[in-house]
Amino acid sequence: MASSQEVQAAAPQTRILDTLRRPAVLLLLLATWDILGAVVQLLGMGAFFQLDQAADGILAGQALGTAMVVPAVVYLYAARDVQRFRRVFWLALIEHIVAIPSYFYHWGRDDIGIEGVIIPTAVSGGFIFLILLVMFVPRPAPKALPPPEQPPTPS
Repeated sequence: MASSQEVQAAAPQTRILDTLRRPAVLLLLLATWDILGAVVQLLGMGAFFQLDQAADGILAGQALGTAMVVPAVVYLYAARDVQRFRRVFWLALIEHIVAIPSYFYHWGRDDIGIEGVIIPTAVSGGFIFLILLVMFVPRPAPKALPPPEQPPTPS
């Protein structure tokens, strides 16, 4: 039998997961991750992203074009009415499933170091897990409040 301390320790983890499973919260987190990526790419912020040599080639501008702003805007728009725009989670799922092999491809080409793969892969993996939870695991129904007590009737 579980002790009361074990049950109390599990409660905060459950609350965090329940919060992250809320579709609007997940959409805001997805948008934040994409906006962070665009800002880092745009500003070339030292510890987060360094381009040792100039990007070259006819599609270099596309590669560094901060296109991740587009899904961020879609996620923010969908967060306004999650039930109506529930299909946006398919977009998020595809975005993160495609991103993971891309990270390893660029690591294999020596475009980025392993440190540039670990955190984005972990974040994308976490997002995939949460997106699948939101899409396919039904949330428990909220507990119904007990009916209000009726005041005593005068006789």
